[in-house]
Amino acid sequence: MLVANDVVTDSRVKKEAQAVADAGYRVTVLGVAADGRRSLELLGDVLVVRVPVAFQLRDERDRKRRSHRDWRPPYVGYPAKSAQTARKQALKARRVELSGRRGLGTQLATARLTAAERAAWLRAGVGNRADKLFRFGWRAWDGVAARTPWPARWRLVHPQAYDYELAFGPLLDQLAPDAVHAHDMHVIGVAVRAAERARAAGRRLPVVYDAHEYVPGLSRYGPRTPRFIAAWANHEREYIGRADRVVTVSPAIARTLRQRYRLDREPTVVINSPSMTELDGGDVPGLRARVGLAADVPLLVYSGGVTKARGVETAVEALPSLPGVHLAVVSVPHIEIAPVHQLRALAGRLGVTDRVHFLDPVRPHEVVAFLSSADVGLIPILRYPSHEMALPNKVFEYAFAGLPVVTSDMPSLTEFMRQSGIGEVYRVGDAADLAAKVRAVLADPAPYRARLERPEFREEVSWEGQAQHLRELYADLLGTAAAATVPAPAATTAPATPAAAPHLLIGPSNSAGQGWRWARAVERYAPPATAENLMTESGSFAFRADHVVTAERFQHDAAWVVEFADHVLRTATHVLFEAARPVLGQARGQLFVEDLPTLRAAGIAAGVILHGSEIRDPRRHRELFRHSPFADPDDPLTRRLQQATAVVLGHLRDFDGPRLVTTPDLLDFVDGAQWLPVVVDVDDLATDRPVLERPVPVVLHAPSRGALKGSAAADPVLRDLHDRGLIEYRRIEGIAHTELMAQLRDADVVVDQLALGSYGVLACEAMAAGRVTVGQVAEHVRAAIPAELPIVEATPDDLGAVVERLVAEREPAAKTASAGPDYVRRFHDGRASARVLASFLGVAD
Repeated sequence: MLVANDVVTDSRVKKEAQAVADAGYRVTVLGVAADGRRSLELLGDVLVVRVPVAFQLRDERDRKRRSHRDWRPPYVGYPAKSAQTARKQALKARRVELSGRRGLGTQLATARLTAAERAAWLRAGVGNRADKLFRFGWRAWDGVAARTPWPARWRLVHPQAYDYELAFGPLLDQLAPDAVHAHDMHVIGVAVRAAERARAAGRRLPVVYDAHEYVPGLSRYGPRTPRFIAAWANHEREYIGRADRVVTVSPAIARTLRQRYRLDREPTVVINSPSMTELDGGDVPGLRARVGLAADVPLLVYSGGVTKARGVETAVEALPSLPGVHLAVVSVPHIEIAPVHQLRALAGRLGVTDRVHFLDPVRPHEVVAFLSSADVGLIPILRYPSHEMALPNKVFEYAFAGLPVVTSDMPSLTEFMRQSGIGEVYRVGDAADLAAKVRAVLADPAPYRARLERPEFREEVSWEGQAQHLRELYADLLGTAAAATVPAPAATTAPATPAAAPHLLIGPSNSAGQGWRWARAVERYAPPATAENLMTESGSFAFRADHVVTAERFQHDAAWVVEFADHVLRTATHVLFEAARPVLGQARGQLFVEDLPTLRAAGIAAGVILHGSEIRDPRRHRELFRHSPFADPDDPLTRRLQQATAVVLGHLRDFDGPRLVTTPDLLDFVDGAQWLPVVVDVDDLATDRPVLERPVPVVLHAPSRGALKGSAAADPVLRDLHDRGLIEYRRIEGIAHTELMAQLRDADVVVDQLALGSYGVLACEAMAAGRVTVGQVAEHVRAAIPAELPIVEATPDDLGAVVERLVAEREPAAKTASAGPDYVRRFHDGRASARVLASFLGVAD
């Protein structure tokens, strides 16, 4: 489904989407991101994707329009008021300069200055007169053009129709849906063009056009000029005949659309009516309580948009003829708008201010319950072609709230009132007649209320009945089995179902396979919680993962984003962002904060897992660690890293979720962080191969990519020892993880990083294999670990001496190696990590 708004207040779009989803279809709604940031939200069973729309074509039209109207001939006036003021000030300054001088040259300069001042005065005067003429001319031209509905070419008047194409079209092509449903005239062209591209690619894409209003007869006010309306009508005319099905909101509009556009079938009518589920609005305070009126005080209500075309002024004008009667105006979207201020002023002039109440709206599902304490619902709309054929949603909201309706004599509304008998009709714009009809209803409301309460009436006009028309349309269009009517929920409250077990998603880095291992640790040690992980595929390391996506798709494939977001929003209760990266796709430079609005709207708790380079601020690292790889603050890599970490740390300061770090040294970089130990498979790494029993021991060094782990310092030292015959040096790079593990088990000594001041996955794997593990771990980091760390200390300066000592004094070295598996079982077999994650997931330790 496509719609040119943000879906938030569009109840028809939301209800239709859910109705189609109820029939077993998977429904995605593409709307406009009002704040310019892509977001995804799960509403019931429907995924709503809000897409940024640049509106560059619309803005360029407006810029050209302003440019044309601001143009003036050269030297006729000044191009801007500021230029005129600057010229005046410059001449004034020149006169001050000349005032203290004497002589013939000064007299000549003064004469020239006087001429320049008169010229500037003349130019400004001519410009002001010309400006008035130009502005008058443009106002006259614009007035005539606005009132002229021909030719009203939509490509010129409404270029935003192509802005929607540029935003929605590529996404539609990627999603490749089985059907596309265009809501309202703004996006019908987008849908039809997508269908034509699909047909060219050999795929059928049927189009459903949903005419929310009769476009050629839209009410005219403000910017809704005849030309504005005619251009949108021309846009509709160009594409409606190429839609496979048309849906609209009233029988009168359906008949008119078929006749006007010579459609091969009459559009399906799906009336905007409330759902039976809306009869119970929960604990929302009623309208009468909000206004503060006693139960015996007559209360009229108007609920909806407040514009000149809605005729609410007629209702206010009727109040002097209705002594003691109050009027509540529930203004959508809120009461701080100009038309409401005008109504307040009108009430003041008529002396009824104390009997007119203005209120902000409640949430859509609360409307019926909110209105039910009033006595009469008003529909005072004025005469426009679209109004004459409309059955507004409010007539059904009033009906389900049990309110008799008093409406102006629009043909569709008049026909409906005569058939249903739920209200009265007055002459449009006639306040006296409106007052008379209100008095008649208030004098004897019982017959109207009896008709409103008839089960057959409610069943016929309820959303449940209307939604079935839409489901039958799709069953016919797509050749699927027609869905049975979805019954309304029973009036009694069903027993509460138990809350689902927590489900955790970790991603998208899966650094060293840790995302997958943390997920398995949760499932093994923190039941009933479940977990899964996401990995963006890159490099040659084939780590295990639950979901794998290529980096290219993760960054650019909107269809993958929609697919995965749909999965996450339906299943996850908790998300952990690895390396501060988002999980719902990642454009260049984006971080986890991009996903937070989407997850929070779905009630999904979020935390961050930080591996190191994204938060290891080089300046802070130099302060904490003597052998820092960032010793040169002017190094370009150091500067880039410092800038990147500053951005991440800035976001973390404003983040209220847990901050988990994978190595103990990182606790110094993030306030309030908690250590989440890395996990290795101790049993898989176990080996009975002895340590340091070969005459020439094998020393393994497997540096990570990049130079930040001291590989540059370790490599020449270990090669020298190899050349001297003291060790057999093996440098391992770019091999599969399983092969690396085999090499670890075969080694005697494993050299880890020598510059970061902590230890990571490789060191844990070496310790689990019972190998002598060498690395640089700062004293304060060792002190923070509640156990003796069996890693032999070494730095880039003394690595050679340390390895020589290990070769010479093998017994203590072997003893240190034998302590490795027990240490890893205590902190890194998944149990300690699961305890940390269990706290985040809210499950018992």
